[in-house]
Amino acid sequence: MPYTRGAVVDLGCGPNKAFPHFIGIDSCKDTALFGIEMKPDVVVEDCSDLSGAVLTESCDAVFSSHLLEHIEDYPAALTEWWRCVKVGGYLVLYLPHKSFYPHIGTAGANPDHKHDFEPVDIINAMRKIVDAEGGWDLVERQQRNGADEYSFLLVFRKRAESGCRFEHLQRRQPKKSACVVRYGGFGDMIQTASILPALKRQGYHVTVMTTPKGQEILQHDPHIDAWSIQDTDQVPNALLPEFWAYQAKKYTVFINLSESVEGTLLSMPGRVSHSWPAKVRHDMMNRNYGEFAASLAGVPFARDGKFYPSPEEDAVAQGKLLAGGINLLWALSGSSCHKFYPGQDEVLASLLRAFPRCRIFLVGDETCKLLEQGWEKEPRIVRLSGELGIRDTLALAKRVDVVVGCETGVLNAVAFEPNRKVVMLSHSSIENLTKHWVNTVSLTPVSLPCYPCHMLHYNWDNCHQDGLTGAAKCQRSIPPKSVFQAIVTTAIKAVA
Repeated sequence: MPYTRGAVVDLGCGPNKAFPHFIGIDSCKDTALFGIEMKPDVVVEDCSDLSGAVLTESCDAVFSSHLLEHIEDYPAALTEWWRCVKVGGYLVLYLPHKSFYPHIGTAGANPDHKHDFEPVDIINAMRKIVDAEGGWDLVERQQRNGADEYSFLLVFRKRAESGCRFEHLQRRQPKKSACVVRYGGFGDMIQTASILPALKRQGYHVTVMTTPKGQEILQHDPHIDAWSIQDTDQVPNALLPEFWAYQAKKYTVFINLSESVEGTLLSMPGRVSHSWPAKVRHDMMNRNYGEFAASLAGVPFARDGKFYPSPEEDAVAQGKLLAGGINLLWALSGSSCHKFYPGQDEVLASLLRAFPRCRIFLVGDETCKLLEQGWEKEPRIVRLSGELGIRDTLALAKRVDVVVGCETGVLNAVAFEPNRKVVMLSHSSIENLTKHWVNTVSLTPVSLPCYPCHMLHYNWDNCHQDGLTGAAKCQRSIPPKSVFQAIVTTAIKAVA
């Protein structure tokens, strides 16, 4: 999985590609063998010649399973396949091992095999390619002869420098290893970070299995030793249980936080719990997200979830601050339809009157530019929606005096920081989210029977929308005066 992300060709794919995102290439010569019509993405005359199908250095990976042994001039085929791999990309070869499979000409052997291979045969052929095409690292060398396998796996990573390196030989299996799985959003990853220091204190080598989006948030966390990155939907959802079961065998402990919040403590549309009576849902789901993650990991809960900016990111954030005044960051919206506050303009106007010397940063994605309209001529309001990446946003949130917003990843990232927070809750209760947050004022909807709903909302099907503002009724029911007063109180404490 880690070696087959991005643009990948599956050579000799047959009737089924190994991963759905692969580009299947086949000659279709074995249609009669499979007894079905093969429909690869690309049909070629011969998989040893990709000149009319694949551009030079255009692939993140070239994958081949049980094909090379059918090709007479296999060194030429390897050279051609290597041509297609980008620098930094991978050539992934899965082949029958001569020690585990009948040799050519013996009973049970495949009559179409041209070679009986051992790993050293392929490595020696790849050494010759290096002279002309740059260098490689051998990152995986595995014998696979358990169950119904009779093969070996080699993975070569292409690099611009010449020479061969055998990276797999330097790899040492740690005595205690933990893999933490989480594929969620920004807030989910910060919540995941809270268990990592405890695992390190217990002596574990920690691997985090996540998506590129998740890695972006935690990439400088000092408690992470290794990554296992997979693209979104690279492993189809239906195959994830089997995939996780296989991966779990590699580690001392395997901590799967998938759906530790969504689907478990926040019901999802289509699940039975989504139709439970509100009281039953509340009784079952009114549990702290951080405490639950810690219990799944088997570690004590601690206020350890933090965002770690790089020194450069921190320096840029500090350079944006107003010296001698109040610095406030407002996260305009979150990932769901109910995560924006419709009274923000009234609150902002009141803050500008209350604090003549202030700087208010408005942050969010590109769509949040709509929520910034009307403040173009106010120099004390800095409109940054769509301008800052998430890491720069979180670095700035750590440095300001006050952070305001709904239940967003930005607020989660500073939950245990010393600066002040004002959060407008929507589908989560204080027990769920902010129970352990420091220096935080949690504002809850007033006289609203559906709060807290403990539901995930992807649209308005099950969320009550306010007809006047277009916001969720839970946000509409939090008075702007309450938000303003909470911010004023926290701002005064922040600079006291």
